Amino acid sequence: MKEKIFQRRSITAIIIASLSACSTSRPGTGNPQVTLVAPYEVLPAGTSPSGMEYKLEALGRIDPKHPVAPDSDTQTLSMFGREDLIAGSSDDYKSTGCRPLPSAMSAIDEIVHRARQTSIVVINESHKRSRHRGFAADVAQRLRPLGYDTLALETLSNPPADVPVQYLPRFITQPDLPYLEDNDGQYLSEASYGRLGRKAKALGYRLLRYEDNTHNEQTKPVSPAQQIALREEAEAVNLASVLKNRPTTKLLVYVGFSHAAEVQRADGSMWMAARLKYKTGIDPLTISQTACRGGSGTVHLSALPSDQPAGTFDLVVDHPRERFMRGRPAWRQEKGDQVVNIPRTLHPTKGWRVIEARPVGEAGESVPIDRVAIRPGENVALMLPPGRYSLRIIDVPEMGIDQKS
Repeated sequence: MKEKIFQRRSITAIIIASLSACSTSRPGTGNPQVTLVAPYEVLPAGTSPSGMEYKLEALGRIDPKHPVAPDSDTQTLSMFGREDLIAGSSDDYKSTGCRPLPSAMSAIDEIVHRARQTSIVVINESHKRSRHRGFAADVAQRLRPLGYDTLALETLSNPPADVPVQYLPRFITQPDLPYLEDNDGQYLSEASYGRLGRKAKALGYRLLRYEDNTHNEQTKPVSPAQQIALREEAEAVNLASVLKNRPTTKLLVYVGFSHAAEVQRADGSMWMAARLKYKTGIDPLTISQTACRGGSGTVHLSALPSDQPAGTFDLVVDHPRERFMRGRPAWRQEKGDQVVNIPRTLHPTKGWRVIEARPVGEAGESVPIDRVAIRPGENVALMLPPGRYSLRIIDVPEMGIDQKS
């Protein structure tokens, strides 16, 4: 891994001092306020914050006039808060018709009940669905009183041992920071992932990196199946090593898709959870949020689909079909976020503009509480819990359009 990936660039900002603070709660409603505090920060054209360079470049390659096409970069659109643009076409949002399971307990209560019987819980996500991250944060909160003390995140950067300390991500060098930074990993730049990190830190979880950092550059060609096997084995070895050195650890592992599968697949492949189970002798509680979706209007447990090998996951969480409000996921308002108008003076006249909201006084390197990309003429909102926030505005240069109009 090259050192430049971990280098930080200083950022010069232009401050718009003429904009006034904006309160979004009406007097007399009894609702806690969200206040946007001026002046707002606008980065000079062509400037990218540290850790966001290639992510903003990916957004710049998406045609704002035609953002969704057969070859669209839907994961980038989700990262920048625009699930509304991709939900109609992405398989990650399509209802699967899974059979609901009768249960006297809610999905999260069943998870807590089962988690008492093991010391490893593995839960997966779609890298496009922010709701999965919100649910994972709830799981982390409920498991903490059971003694779960370590949260392993697939997305966390895992630099090789020879990387100089000045280039290491700050979650390694400054673990007591109350937030994650964009330099800390890939998927966590999406605001709900950042909030998961904030909650885990506030709850006292130790964050653990475990991604494979030994097979990034192969000396000889390998097949895709071999590459997957090398990665899954390295991840399992890294996690098992932690448990061997700290046998009292209770581990919550947050992964993408098939990494949570705990049995051998029909093609003979073994993913991380299956390998970790074999290496430790501990039967993990494995939870899928991706096998089923859209089964009803509430979160519930469903039966494992018949096309999955028996025992692939212990529990299948079936989330409702996604709804959107002013371009944002409605589940966030249901969890306490307020719909916040973006000041009209900040709306773009061309291309993509990214609006970020952070608690007043917080460093600009943090993953913001909300981050959304907007286009000219849109009435897209911020989604924020009560508090006082600073805004940062980033205009995204067009990098050459990937999609055909």
